[in-house]
Amino acid sequence: MEVVGIDWSKNFHACYSMEKSKSFKITDDVEGFEKLLETVTKDAVFVIEETFNRISDYLLQKERRVYLLEPKRSKQAREYHSNGLKTDKTDAISIALTYKEHPDYCTEAVYNEWAISLRELLRSHIFYTDLSARLKNKLQSELHNSYPEYPRMMGRDWTDVLGYIFILTICPSINELRNKTDQEIKELLNENGLPFTKSLRRKLKRLREHATDWKMHDSTKDMISYIANELCRAMKKKKELEVKMKNELEQSKYNVVFTVPGVGTITGVFFVVAFLTHNFRNYREFQRYCGTTPIVLQSGNYRTCRMRKKCNKNLRRVLHMMALAAVKEGSWMNGYYNKKKNKEGKKYAHALRALSNILVKIAFAVLRDLKPYDENRFRRNKQPQLNYTIIKDVSVNKNIRGDNERLSLPDPVAHSNCQMRTVSGSLSP
Repeated sequence: MEVVGIDWSKNFHACYSMEKSKSFKITDDVEGFEKLLETVTKDAVFVIEETFNRISDYLLQKERRVYLLEPKRSKQAREYHSNGLKTDKTDAISIALTYKEHPDYCTEAVYNEWAISLRELLRSHIFYTDLSARLKNKLQSELHNSYPEYPRMMGRDWTDVLGYIFILTICPSINELRNKTDQEIKELLNENGLPFTKSLRRKLKRLREHATDWKMHDSTKDMISYIANELCRAMKKKKELEVKMKNELEQSKYNVVFTVPGVGTITGVFFVVAFLTHNFRNYREFQRYCGTTPIVLQSGNYRTCRMRKKCNKNLRRVLHMMALAAVKEGSWMNGYYNKKKNKEGKKYAHALRALSNILVKIAFAVLRDLKPYDENRFRRNKQPQLNYTIIKDVSVNKNIRGDNERLSLPDPVAHSNCQMRTVSGSLSP
């Protein structure tokens, strides 16, 4: 079996065939991809760093076997096989050697046309989410300098209300606001499908009475109006994508993911896309991909664990909100969170991450079996709770490093779950 390691980049990709001991480069277009398929055999296995780009999608469409390697593993492989030398060729060789020696480090990629279309919607949603966050910060900064009364009187979360932002597109200063009546503003809001609530009417009245005219320059007014207009467009596009993704997911057989506590539209789409585009062998691989399973570090008497960094960071970010929503639903999730935070002394984010680790496992089982989440079944089949976190022993002197911390999980179980390997010559976990 021929193994081909691929180090992808923006304009070209460095490839290395272990069977032929040959390295070559291809361009990032169809001609380059066809050249790659002509160079290797039909049963070749392609190993690429963890990402989905044009080359991986093209190979999957051609029904070729593609494996994804975590970026951390790729870096460790380069350091192990090439003494730290960093070139495109050594990266491709290291990627191929990693799969050859440790195939369990790689995850097989799966082609699913519906999942790929859903993934593109998700990428667009992430783009507009980041764009909205940047525009909000810029708008608040400009208002703080030129129109500080507006954000103060509109409330703490005024940037989340589309109507409050839209008013700045037509009234970027207090003079424009005083020149327009409530009826005129109401008509403009209704034309854009936005409500004119009593709360907004009351806030605008206070703003007209107490705001100061700072003699804003015309260029500043145009800038505030432009930023507010772009922010409105980004927020509208974001909501449209959310509705579209929700409809797509609800009409599919994978809508059972919504039965998992705390899972909403964005989290559900993240789970389904990851599940359908990767051939996860077990739920532990799914947890590592989501970034909820921590890394165990051990040397002599010193043992600790830290948050996993090499994962899907966009997914890990929404899992925090998923766990927070699950805690508010009550039941065993609230009790588990309180136990971690109050009895075991974990931090707020640490306790939420421990809860999300369990919910990710449940989501994997729900998507695998296509059965709705049943709390009675979960509690009936519940195993002793795995806890990868560190328990502080207050009875021991905290100044002694290593003696004041211990894993709250037996060593064999902790090592098997984190897949720590101590075979001579293998890559470090």
